[in-house]
Amino acid sequence: MRIQVLRLPLLELGGVSEEPFALIADQVQRDVGAWSEPSLAEFAERIGARAVWVTDQTVEIVEPELPHIVDHVPFDDVTSSAAEEM
Repeated sequence: MRIQVLRLPLLELGGVSEEPFALIADQVQRDVGAWSEPSLAEFAERIGARAVWVTDQTVEIVEPELPHIVDHVPFDDVTSSAAEEM
């Protein structure tokens, strides 16, 4: 059995942001009584997961590529473009 985290879309409300997630338990052997779905659901609830999915199949979580964000502008570019506007 593997437990993976599936990140869900970011929520923002009133200046507070939250990154919800779900747990994926895959490759679960149902005949082995070590983990049961109710105990996994309780575990997921305690750690704040929105949901839990239990399957005997293999699930591959593919993370989307994050966008390339420009987090700064060179100072020269800002001053030269402002001077051109005058």
